[in-house]
Amino acid sequence: MSDSMTVLAEQFVRQGWVAVEGAIAPAYCEARVQHGFERLGITEADPSTWPVGWHNLPPVEAPGIEEIAPRAAAALYELVGGKEAITFAGIPDNLIFNFPDPTAKWWPPEAWWAPGAGYHKDGDWFRHFLDSPEQGILGIIFWRDVSERQGPTYLAVDSIGPVARYLADHPEGIDPGHLPFARFLDECRHFQPLSGRQGTIVFAHPFMLHSASVNATRRIRVISNTAVMLRSPLRFNRGADSTPVERTILQALGTDSLDFAPTGLRVHVTSAREQRWKREAEQPSVR
Repeated sequence: MSDSMTVLAEQFVRQGWVAVEGAIAPAYCEARVQHGFERLGITEADPSTWPVGWHNLPPVEAPGIEEIAPRAAAALYELVGGKEAITFAGIPDNLIFNFPDPTAKWWPPEAWWAPGAGYHKDGDWFRHFLDSPEQGILGIIFWRDVSERQGPTYLAVDSIGPVARYLADHPEGIDPGHLPFARFLDECRHFQPLSGRQGTIVFAHPFMLHSASVNATRRIRVISNTAVMLRSPLRFNRGADSTPVERTILQALGTDSLDFAPTGLRVHVTSAREQRWKREAEQPSVR
């Protein structure tokens, strides 16, 4: 990447995320959503069949992003340093349904201490380092329109700095269950709901803390998350060739270059989510 960044790269470095609207065709989105309803065993037109709250389906298919969303693929390649930098970038059908829950108390994005809040950094399957390649970018896919009170993903927009500084201070690595999210959030002042139109794909920095929220409408919210995996760890000493993901971290650390080397081992962590998905895959129904 040259010193002259594109508008997309500048926006990503400035705010930590970008949206590619209309990235996926509506017909494809609807087909995936209807399949999700079938997997859950519900009838959309009959609210009496709906569960309440948040339900996450394990992935069955994960076609490549170029096949399903070529414009989003082009944006992604710009953010991470090209197609060759990626080992996985798909559009999995691990749909996350947020059903209306009349018993749940709605809370605004900035109330990160609320009982229902769960701000976190994705990556429950690996030990975290400043340069971890296991999640080079967080992808959020809008399978249907999402409004601000429909249970959208909440972002702690200025959380990249606290996370980056903590990981820079811990080159030994941090297992996912030991990241001090409350400490990070106490430094944050900029929170927002992530709303948008069907077919939009958002690419957010992997250090961006985010949370599910309460669906205070009568409409079902349907999104999914995906992790873009990189071939190699991030590098912070390549100057003008730094990717926007790397530049965002350097900016947060207040430096133009950093010689970072992990002192701990990169290890895979078997997450509770993976164990649950394995159990569900062995059952005839996810209900």
